Amino acid sequence: AKLGPASTIMRVHLVRHGEVHNPRSVMYGRLPRFRLSAHGVRQAEEAAAHLASRQLALILCSPMLRARTTARELQRGQARAHRQPQGPPLRQEAALLEVHTPHDGKPLSTFAGRWHALYDDVPEGYETFEAVASRLRSLLARLAADFGEDAEVACVTHGDVVFSARLLAEGLPTTLASKKREDARLYPATASIVSLDVDADGSVRGGAYWAPTRAPDRFTETQAQAPALCGAAAAEEGGGGGGETPARKAKRSRRGVS
Repeated sequence: AKLGPASTIMRVHLVRHGEVHNPRSVMYGRLPRFRLSAHGVRQAEEAAAHLASRQLALILCSPMLRARTTARELQRGQARAHRQPQGPPLRQEAALLEVHTPHDGKPLSTFAGRWHALYDDVPEGYETFEAVASRLRSLLARLAADFGEDAEVACVTHGDVVFSARLLAEGLPTTLASKKREDARLYPATASIVSLDVDADGSVRGGAYWAPTRAPDRFTETQAQAPALCGAAAAEEGGGGGGETPARKAKRSRRGVS
């Protein structure tokens, strides 16, 4: 979907990190040392190219390695496109973290086809889906207060955070019930972008969705050509190796958790 001029509102681009190297097909969540696959790096480069025409004032990212790597690709893309030495500032932001769940390390097959079950009977100390969406809304309000109109900021984060952004853009409730109902239709591909139009008070006026052509999951065909959404109006870590079949790759690319 194409974006129009920013006019009197700011624009926040929620970017899901690229595909992750996950040969053991586990839910990596907040586990350390899960890097991008080679395919994921190419996806991140494609996302950077998509945003190259936008003048980003700031890039924020989750502290997770996969998000930091994706964010650096965005920064390099901005530097090339706008002939800057380093591109816009890049900072880590805790509000963009992966969901805090007790299920990290479990096989992906545990929740295949029923990902909303991650949030069933959440033990004390872990996050509900509503809590994930709430920290996104708080971040949007903070950015709206910190930046003036026409500013554009990119936030590199994880699947459920970007999914919450899609719900906001379509004017849908950011609840677990919405997740259960809309997950198959709206869950974002790896390295996809939800670009939100944000008012001065942090409320979302609408937005657009874009997915890379290299997205290797079952959502690619339906989402890569998705139309504009109609809204209401710190050291580096390495990763393990190993091969996998295309089927397993597509399956775990969908989640990990996200």
